[in-house]
Amino acid sequence: MKKPLEYNKFILLDDSNRSKTSLYNGNCILLYTFTNIAVQQFHFPFTGISRVKEALRIQFRPLLGDASQNVSIVPFFIKNEKKTSSGCVFLLFGQNGFDDEVLSQNEKTSIWPVALAFAAEVEGTGLIVYSDEAFITTLWLENWTPKYHATSPSEKSDVEHEKDAALKYIASQGATVERFFAVNKNELSDDDIQRFGTSTLSACPAYAALDLSNRGTNLLEMREKMSVALTRFGKILAASAAFLLIVAAGIYYQHYSLFSASALNAETLYFTSFGERSRQPLSSARAKVRSLNSPDGADASLLEVVRSFSVAWSHFATSSDITLELLRYGSENTDVMGTAENNESIQKLRSLLEEEGYTPRVDNIQRIPNGALRFNMSITRGGKQ
Repeated sequence: MKKPLEYNKFILLDDSNRSKTSLYNGNCILLYTFTNIAVQQFHFPFTGISRVKEALRIQFRPLLGDASQNVSIVPFFIKNEKKTSSGCVFLLFGQNGFDDEVLSQNEKTSIWPVALAFAAEVEGTGLIVYSDEAFITTLWLENWTPKYHATSPSEKSDVEHEKDAALKYIASQGATVERFFAVNKNELSDDDIQRFGTSTLSACPAYAALDLSNRGTNLLEMREKMSVALTRFGKILAASAAFLLIVAAGIYYQHYSLFSASALNAETLYFTSFGERSRQPLSSARAKVRSLNSPDGADASLLEVVRSFSVAWSHFATSSDITLELLRYGSENTDVMGTAENNESIQKLRSLLEEEGYTPRVDNIQRIPNGALRFNMSITRGGKQ
C-alpha cells in the first residue's frame, strides 16, 4: 500500500491536480507552466541572496524602466561558494497564474517551471520541450543552469517550430546542443512525473532550494539575514572570549612576575641582612627572629642539647630507669623518643630539662609489652633557668 505522505512529491499544477496539493504534508514540488517568465544567467564575485538581488535590480533597471516595479527577481544559485556565486535569475512579469490559496494549503510547497523536472534527461545540458493542451514550453540548460525559457500557446505554434526558434537563439550565443528531449503531458502518468523529478533532484541537489513563489524568495532572504546575524553574534562572542583570555593571561603574567620578583627580592634582602643565602628566606628569617626573642638570645645547638641530657642522666640512680631510643635534633625544636620504668622517671627528666633552660612537652605515653612506658618529648629553648 502506498504511503499517504511522500517526501518531495512532484505534482503537475493544473486544474485537474490542484486538489491533490492538500493531500501531502511532506515537501511537495508543484510543476507549473509559467507564461510570464524569462531567465538570465549570472556570475558575481560575491555571494548572498540579498546582495545578488540588489545587483540584479541595478542590472535590469535600465532595461525594464518603470516596469521594474512589477517584475519579481528570483535568483537561483547553482554554485554559492565563499567568494563567488553563479546561477540564473528568473524574471516573473506581473501576476502568476496560480493563486496563493494553493501555496497556503502546505507551507512546504515549492514551485518549479514544469520543464525543469526533465533536466536529468539531457544530463543537465541540452534542450527540453514540454507541451500540453494549452502551451509549449522550451528550456535550454547548460551545466544544470537554465539559460533560455520560452512559452507559446499550442494553437499558434508546434514543437518543431519552438525547437527551431530555441536552436537559433542558442546558435546566436555561440553554443550548440547535442541532447534534445521532448515530452507531451498526455504521455505522462503520475509515476512518470515522480520518476523524472526525482531523477533530476538526485542529479542536481541544488534544485532543492528552488522556489519561484514570492514566499520562497522571502524565506530565503529571512534565513540569510538570520544566518548573517548569528554569524555576526558568534564573531562577537569569539572576539569577547579572546579579549577575556588575553586579559586573564596578562593578569596571570603580571601576578607571576610580581611573585617571582618578590621571591628574588626576599632572597636578596635576607642575604643583605644576615650575610647568608636561603631558598626559604621567610622561614629562615622567622627562625632568626625567634632566636633573638628567646631568653638566651640564640637557638640551642646540638652540643648544648647533648650536654643538657648528660647532666639530666647523671641524676638518675640507675641507667635502666629511663632509656633514650631516638633523638631528632633541630635548631628550633628537638624531638626525643624513649622508654622509662614508670611515669615518675619521665616527669623527673622533664623537670631536669626545665632546669637547664628548656621547655619540654611530653605526649603519647604508651605501655609496651615488657611493661615499660614509651614516651615522646618535644623540647624547645626557653624556660626556667
